[in-house]
Amino acid sequence: MWFSYTLIYFQRVALLQPLAAGALLLLGQIVDALMTPIFGILVDRYWKKKVWHIIGSFMVTLTFPVIFGGFADPSNTAVMLVYVVSISIFQTGWAAVQISHLSMIPALTNSPLARADLTAIRYSAQVGAAVVVFVVTWIVLPTNEEDVVRLAQEDSYKFRNIVLTLTFIGMVTTIFFHVLLKGHLLESPAPHKGNVEESRRLLDNPPNNRSSWFSSTILLRVAMLYVASRLFITLATVYLPLYIEETDIDGKEALATVPLVSYVSSFVAALLLKYINKSCGTKMCYFLGTLIGIFSAVVTKFGGNNAAIIYIVAILIGAASSITMVTALSVTAEIIGPRTERSAVVYSTVTFLDKVVTGVVVIFIEKWRCRQPELCPNYNRDTLSLVCAVSMALGLATLLSVSRCLT
Repeated sequence: MWFSYTLIYFQRVALLQPLAAGALLLLGQIVDALMTPIFGILVDRYWKKKVWHIIGSFMVTLTFPVIFGGFADPSNTAVMLVYVVSISIFQTGWAAVQISHLSMIPALTNSPLARADLTAIRYSAQVGAAVVVFVVTWIVLPTNEEDVVRLAQEDSYKFRNIVLTLTFIGMVTTIFFHVLLKGHLLESPAPHKGNVEESRRLLDNPPNNRSSWFSSTILLRVAMLYVASRLFITLATVYLPLYIEETDIDGKEALATVPLVSYVSSFVAALLLKYINKSCGTKMCYFLGTLIGIFSAVVTKFGGNNAAIIYIVAILIGAASSITMVTALSVTAEIIGPRTERSAVVYSTVTFLDKVVTGVVVIFIEKWRCRQPELCPNYNRDTLSLVCAVSMALGLATLLSVSRCLT
């Protein structure tokens, strides 16, 4: 919801200038980036992972609906203050949720294959949640008008209803999560003999990259692998709705159906990834994802503005997002190895750059946004194509630099 509709909501419904809307999105990314390493330390050193997850969930529940609360007076300082405060608290809570949840994966098992499976399951659940978002949006957002209609200030109550519905669903699923996942499964058990010997072997073997995962450049390169994947997913999610609106195809309904198709494609790819990974390996999986992502950029740029092309682009983006993201997270779990006591720090390190880079890219795109649509009628299409191609090219270059470390 944050990446798909915040920017278009701020510009079309809350009536903010593109630069101001981009600045609020950047604010969220900066707060998330700053709080991510902090929670990386807190989750590993103090209290239990489930406690931090509950704290973060509580903060998100209280503040996220406020962001879509229907405040549409951009000249009012109090309104901007409400946006700033609610976004800051929301992103702080989200950092706590993300890092505590990711760090549970290495705590549950030491098996690389099991961690990869858990990562794929986690991503599938994330995609499933996104599908719920677009289904709810599909139900609430369309109008009964026959003509193609753009979003306007009058649609504010629809966004408020969407967010309240999704927040309630999130509360229920979070409660089920904490009831069903027993806390003792996340406690650090006494290390088995095999794990101790494995740790000693890694430490005594300098050429092995995992032996110095925290100080070696391998962590930075893996972080860039993750950044490329997240940059592709995030920017595609942000600018796909703007591209849809720019084409005037299928009206408001397409704002829900096209992202829905993308996430269904992502969900299917995540389910198939387990079998693809076993036959091709991590390296070939990520390579396949980058090729699909680059192809989506080419289709976006040269495919034309019609409904079929937009849905094809959505399918390609969904598949590429799933393959590259799950693979990048699996590589991150791999470099943690048996040293689960610092897993939150590792995840916070590899996600830190993502928050900063994504926010900076968005603010630059909005800063240079074309002010006269008649002079650049395909600005959002070209932007979507460019960011998809560049982010996947970055991922491909990073893959070459870490190829010897992957299976």
